[in-house]
Amino acid sequence: MGPRSRELDELLFDSNGGGRRDNCGALKGLFFSSILPGILGALSAVVVMSALLYYPYKWSFDEGKYPEFSVAVAGFSGLDPDRDLGRPTLDATFDLTIRIKEPRRYSVACIERGKTAAVSYRGVPLANGPVPELCGKNEDTTEARSVMTWGHAMAVPEFAQERLAEELRRGDAAVDVTLTTLARYCTLCRQKVIECKPRVGSSGEFSPRCGVTTQIPTFPDNPDKRLPYPWWPGMIRGRRYLR
Repeated sequence: MGPRSRELDELLFDSNGGGRRDNCGALKGLFFSSILPGILGALSAVVVMSALLYYPYKWSFDEGKYPEFSVAVAGFSGLDPDRDLGRPTLDATFDLTIRIKEPRRYSVACIERGKTAAVSYRGVPLANGPVPELCGKNEDTTEARSVMTWGHAMAVPEFAQERLAEELRRGDAAVDVTLTTLARYCTLCRQKVIECKPRVGSSGEFSPRCGVTTQIPTFPDNPDKRLPYPWWPGMIRGRRYLR
């Protein structure tokens, strides 16, 4: 017989005749003290399970939805078919508008600080410039206007200029806009690359949905050489550098 049973026997068979009310109160106290750990355990389990299920429940509303990035050319210069195209080098400028459409309710899509917009035509660089930090959230659309890119004395092959001139005259010219992070700003040697194809001279018409990929940055002068991981040689006091 355990100590709890002996305690109950003492209360039930108390020789003091006037202790019936005290015995009942003590029995109730023993009863509640015996079930209290179970009640607290059940409440704790409810709290923990609610916390574990809360975020999956929220994220279930965003399942299958992805942010959409798009770019428009609001204006450009230095590409006049009669005055500019045909020269050995070009000094083109582009006024871009970048849009983030976030269809998710509980997620955020961002263009991080330090990104650069590079404009090219059929693989030939034309201009580049910095991109401001931009985020879209809560089923909303966010835009960054007047993102300027420019090129100075950019060598463009004659065949590319001739084809671009023809497309500009027809009104169906398009350029490639790539948003990337400079290698020295990469985090854990991964960078998000956003590739878009807006039309030129279309009064600010936005491009189709841009492609988004995650890549390992490379050295500009050697695409086959990867940047070192943080624990590899090539680190000085925790800062990555290019060699």
